[in-house]
Amino acid sequence: MRVLERVPLFALTWLLAAATVATFPSRARAEDNLLHGPHPFLRDNQLSVHVLISEAVSDTLSGTKLAFDYGYKVTDSAQAPVWLDLQINYAHAGCTTAGSSVAICGTNTGDILETLAGARWTFATPIPLVPYLKGAVGLLYAFPNGATDSVGLGVRAAGGANYFFFDWLGLGGEVGFSLGRIGYDASFAGSHNYAVLDFGGGIEFQF
Repeated sequence: MRVLERVPLFALTWLLAAATVATFPSRARAEDNLLHGPHPFLRDNQLSVHVLISEAVSDTLSGTKLAFDYGYKVTDSAQAPVWLDLQINYAHAGCTTAGSSVAICGTNTGDILETLAGARWTFATPIPLVPYLKGAVGLLYAFPNGATDSVGLGVRAAGGANYFFFDWLGLGGEVGFSLGRIGYDASFAGSHNYAVLDFGGGIEFQF
């Protein structure tokens, strides 16, 4: 894919995710107990990976999205800690065959990469369920089919919840909305606005 060639940071993120997962034990040690009460927020780092389905507004590129987050805890609150949140989100909008063997690749198909930074708020509950809200701003890299690659500015707001089986391992879901504007040139026939709703599930590690 062109995005892997043009933005090596994406490939670097895959390596980071694999290296981080490899540092965790393949199974919980005997002394590790399942969480039953509130999450203790004892660890300062978190890494999450989500598989999302994105739905575009108008001519925005959208499709299956892989979302990577790295967080660093910046407050010591046991009830609602705040984290620095860094996001790299990659979406691919594929061509359709439209009932024939010929693929139709409009300018609203291709690849897009969101590189964002912001904050994430997590909230303790009586059980190991941790709801969160997050917001971030950053650069959008668009690689549309049939048009010149371009860059824009965007924001993303999202919310979700993770259920933690151990204080370092949780599963959950997320819903987000990205909004921005991309500086396409005349080769792109559609709107320069970027608006995408996405939702899906994933896994979170804390360390």
